[in-house]
Amino acid sequence: GIVNGMDVSEWDPTKDKFLAVNYDVTTALEGKALNKEALQAEVGLPVDRKVPLVAFIGRLEEQKGPDVMIAAIPEIVKDEDVQIVLLGTGKKKFERLLKSVEEKFPSKVRAVVRFNAPLAHQMMAGADVLAV
Repeated sequence: GIVNGMDVSEWDPTKDKFLAVNYDVTTALEGKALNKEALQAEVGLPVDRKVPLVAFIGRLEEQKGPDVMIAAIPEIVKDEDVQIVLLGTGKKKFERLLKSVEEKFPSKVRAVVRFNAPLAHQMMAGADVLAV
């Protein structure tokens, strides 16, 4: 692996094997939109390319701020037409809290609390915003 980085050949959207649609600089707008729709369908969210989609991929540990995200999500989704997809594992308390947020907002939030490399690729390609 690459510490605090990514292998640019593995994550290259022109040839990434995990994407629904590969794209390059000339096809990025349509390619990202199609990947977003595929991601929404994959995780069971309403498919709508007009709704902003926020993605978080990471460890569920205090230093990564999952407690801040868990507190913010209800405030964000109650007033905004937005979708949030979270992918990661870590402390069980954070995993449980994220799943409870998903249960409260099933049409807006998905919490995938397992390792899933293909989904991580799909999230990077389809999200409008990456939460880091």
